[in-house]
Amino acid sequence: MARLNISLTNDMAKRITDEADKRGKTISSLITEATNQFIEMHERGLDIDEVEDLLMFTELMASARSVPVPFRLLDSILSLAVRDSREKTMKLFYESGKVFGSAIRSYARNIDTASKLVTRFKKRLPLDDFHVVGDSGRWEITISGAGYGKSSSECLAEGLRGVIEAYGMKISSIDVLEGLVKAIIE
Repeated sequence: MARLNISLTNDMAKRITDEADKRGKTISSLITEATNQFIEMHERGLDIDEVEDLLMFTELMASARSVPVPFRLLDSILSLAVRDSREKTMKLFYESGKVFGSAIRSYARNIDTASKLVTRFKKRLPLDDFHVVGDSGRWEITISGAGYGKSSSECLAEGLRGVIEAYGMKISSIDVLEGLVKAIIE
């Protein structure tokens, strides 16, 4: 077996030692296990940033109690819900948006950072497109493909309103079309 010398900060050496003790393993076996997992991940075409993003995304979804639903089913469910009780449905999406916005704030303290976070997750989100343009004074958010019916877009708009208000901001204008929401935040 080959031997390698590695240099670690004192803090990292302590963390590895503590983790090995906690798991009842040697430092060598813990480092070998971690290295194997890292190399296998790369051989599968993944990188550590993608795995970290996926873990954070999963944590956000869990904190918002979200589950994946096929678009066609979602469009139909939302259309029925809006037809049955538009006010209750919109309130539910607004409140869910506030909860989700609060969860996002634990990772991204402002809208600029949140837009970068969503851009990182873009390929994992059930959206065709997501754009945020602006600065600290005025933002324009465009989201397309979060469902394709008018009811889906209206629910998305209310959820977005909740997210934005969780950041202490207001939407000054919003356009809602089938499959598209465009909001201005000032």
